[in-house]
Amino acid sequence: MRYTFKFLTLGFMLFTLISCDEWERTPNFDVEEVEGYRPIYATESEQDVKTLPAREIENPGKIYVINEFLLVVDQLKGIHVFNNDDPKNPQNVGFIQITGSNDVAVRDNILYADQATDLLAIDVSNPENVKIASRVKNVFPFGTQYPQQQGVYFECPDPDKGLVIGWEYTTLNSPKCYR
Repeated sequence: MRYTFKFLTLGFMLFTLISCDEWERTPNFDVEEVEGYRPIYATESEQDVKTLPAREIENPGKIYVINEFLLVVDQLKGIHVFNNDDPKNPQNVGFIQITGSNDVAVRDNILYADQATDLLAIDVSNPENVKIASRVKNVFPFGTQYPQQQGVYFECPDPDKGLVIGWEYTTLNSPKCYR
C-alpha cells in the first residue's frame, strides 16, 4: 500500500512538471512587427586590426598592465592604450581597433583576442604600433552571430553583408530567427 501511494504521488508530480508551460517555448513566426535585435555589420575598414588615435571609452571592460602601459578593453570595439609612467596621471595615447572583440588575454607581450569567429595573437610589445602575430580562422563558430539575450526575436545575419559586430534593439518586421 505504501509503495502504491509513493508511486502514484511520484507519477502525479512528474506529470505536473512535464505539463508546465515552461517547456513550450516555440516562438510565433506569424508576427508582422515585433521588438527584437538587428545585426550591426562592420565595414571593411572596421575589420582591420590597427592602431588609431586615442578616443573616449564607450563600454569599458577588463584592464591589463604591460610594462608602462595600461590596456583597457572597450567591448566590441578594441583596446584603449594608456601610458602609465605617471600612475597619478595616465595618458590616453592610442586605440587598438579590434572590431567585434568580446574578450582578451595578455601574456608575454602577446594579446590574444577574439574577433567575431577568429582568434588573434597581437604583438603589443609596442602598444602604440601593434602587429598581428597570427590569426586562426573560425575558432569561435558562432562568435557574434547571435544576440547574447535569449528568448528574443532577431533578424537572421546575412554573411554577404559582412562581419556582425553587435546588435541593436529595434522594431523588426516578420523576423525569421529566434533564440
